Amino acid sequence: MILKNYYAQKNFKKYDYFLLTILVIDIMFILLTVIDGFFPGMNLDNFAVQSDNTFAEKFQYLKFIGIAIISFLLAIKSRTPNFLFFMVIPTYLYWDDSSQLHERFGTKIASFIHEGSPSDTLITNFAYKHIGEIFYMSFISFILLIVFLICYKISEASERYFLKKILKIFIIFGFFSIYVDAINPLFEGFIYKVLAVIEDGGEMISISFLTAFCFRYLIKNVNII
Repeated sequence: MILKNYYAQKNFKKYDYFLLTILVIDIMFILLTVIDGFFPGMNLDNFAVQSDNTFAEKFQYLKFIGIAIISFLLAIKSRTPNFLFFMVIPTYLYWDDSSQLHERFGTKIASFIHEGSPSDTLITNFAYKHIGEIFYMSFISFILLIVFLICYKISEASERYFLKKILKIFIIFGFFSIYVDAINPLFEGFIYKVLAVIEDGGEMISISFLTAFCFRYLIKNVNII
């Protein structure tokens, strides 16, 4: 019993250190983004959380890939397809973010609902392409929810407790990636820039908690670390 508690505490320390490390990296990127906003002459664009193909974005990719790998290892451990279904979610999020799928499909959807340019605006910077992105992300969210529910349905009771926690984190992630992203074009200037940092910074931090929580579940259930 004492030995069991020792290993449990050791694993929790690994989880705490891992979570703290990736959160510190996230906060570092967010702070560098804020500093770059006040002092643009410092040329910190490569660290900005709201820009494409930056170090911050690539770090987010690593977390998506890490969650997918953990899901694969858990699928091997459980010998059931539940975590293979779950693996679809982080894999798609990586694919969407790295290939800018929601922007591309949002533009295509906008061309169906508006005869002019997808960049034509309705209010402030809110364009038809943003309406297309909302439609696309809502549809994909529904599909991913179905995938998640399939995973939940075929999981055991202990796994379902873990998945419920995961769902709560995904809801927080969705708040930033869908809701904040949707309202951001309604503003401009300073508020627009602040919301852009909140959106991407919130996404990064929520995915860090998700990655760490999956890592914790892995070291608790799979004796590989």
